[in-house]
Amino acid sequence: MRTSLIALALGALLVGVAQGQDKAADQKRADAAAQQNARGAALLKDGKLEDAVLELQKAAEAVPASAVFQSNLAYAYDRQGRIDDALAAYRKVLELDPANAIARNNLANLYSKKGLYEDAVREFEDVLQRDPANATARTNLENATRSKAIAQERQDQIAVALKGAAATPNDPRAAYEAARVYARLGDADNAFVWLTNALDLGYDRIEYLRVDPSLTSLKTDPRFMKLLEERRPQR
Repeated sequence: MRTSLIALALGALLVGVAQGQDKAADQKRADAAAQQNARGAALLKDGKLEDAVLELQKAAEAVPASAVFQSNLAYAYDRQGRIDDALAAYRKVLELDPANAIARNNLANLYSKKGLYEDAVREFEDVLQRDPANATARTNLENATRSKAIAQERQDQIAVALKGAAATPNDPRAAYEAARVYARLGDADNAFVWLTNALDLGYDRIEYLRVDPSLTSLKTDPRFMKLLEERRPQR
């Protein structure tokens, strides 16, 4: 019986030592991660984005449960132009800290930057549900809602033009109208596709292309003059 008690006591002692060692290792890892995070923040402040990201990645990997480290990493990704990585990092922050209004606001702003206005509006509304007095989120929600309406109007205009072109696929005027719509919306690549299509179908008012106000956005593009030269009637 005495031997059993000694064995149990020794076992408890070993467990205690192991737990102490684990805690010491965890603390050491946390301290190292905090230093990496601090270095990353300093590098970020100095504009050394690539080095900053490397340090902040190490910190976030060492302590994945830290919403602070993840937030800093997300911000660094955004500064670096790595929008998709920033989105993923901010989503991770919100998994760890759903009430983090700054992270949610930043996530929503990135959605807006990518043109994902539905997602942006949803996130801004979430911030306001948690904090109705958040003036920044309210302003951002108004901007995202306005951008969403503009984007929808653009899509509606394109849809109408494409529907007309599809209904009369051999009509150069329908193709030309699609080109005009894309040009007005600032989509030069698609505008040139449809303009070329219209000319291929027989659109022959070449000189009108020079003065058509709907094509104004294309006139500084080298492709525009090249197209006019190629399609000018031979004399």
